[in-house]
Amino acid sequence: MSESNFEEVIHEIIFDSPAGEIKEVYDSLITIVGENSKDTLLNVIEQYNVKNNIPIDVDGNKVLLSENNKDGASRYFDPIIGVSFTVDHLNRKGLDVETHQAKGFTDDHKKLYQSILDYTVNAYPGNVTIAVYPITEESTEEATKLEIIISSTKYNPGNFWNGDWRSKYIYDIASKQLTGNIDVQIHYYEDGNVSFKSNKKIEENSVNDVLNTISTIEKGFENSLDVSFTELNEKQFKSLRRRLPITRSKINWGKAIGNYRLGKDAAEGA
Repeated sequence: MSESNFEEVIHEIIFDSPAGEIKEVYDSLITIVGENSKDTLLNVIEQYNVKNNIPIDVDGNKVLLSENNKDGASRYFDPIIGVSFTVDHLNRKGLDVETHQAKGFTDDHKKLYQSILDYTVNAYPGNVTIAVYPITEESTEEATKLEIIISSTKYNPGNFWNGDWRSKYIYDIASKQLTGNIDVQIHYYEDGNVSFKSNKKIEENSVNDVLNTISTIEKGFENSLDVSFTELNEKQFKSLRRRLPITRSKINWGKAIGNYRLGKDAAEGA
């Protein structure tokens, strides 16, 4: 296999990794491909973390990674706690922390951050991390757009399931247009392997109240998921079951249980 094809395969495997399981995927891959491919794996994991806005622990604070909070080639920044840092992408930790003044980040942006934080406290279960990052013009260093990210993760590997919600928006300050995506991923793997993914593309114009618009969008998406789950449970799953047992005859369960005393007979080896 050529080097380019190898990297493409690694990229595909890592980017398809279920929520909260990237470390296990890395351990499996390093066993297969060997330590010589460690740099390739870590490079792809960095891309994965940035694309999926993975929360990083920076001195006890959670900071979301993004293309819009990069500070040079290898550093990232957080405008709220006022730091920049490098990242251990495998263990999701911030290193080499330094003070940092984010360009174009104003008091109004801080207020928006706080209002979104207050909203998520009641709206989201699990571990919630949010970000508001300024997108600036190089000529003026003033923010023309804002990136708003909400990440909620619930990892429960002890019970064989993990899940996350990520909503990411770009708000154009001048045109008042809000665009973005909501992505949900759930993985359940006890005695099986079930993965659920859902997403919604967002485009809203003439947005004056960013928080209210986001809240309305996300409540609507959550309601649509509830409807989908009900449909899945009541219709789709039922269609997967046999309508009749292999004998082609319906079983009278009440009579069968009464006659054969299934539990007692099984316990006695009858």
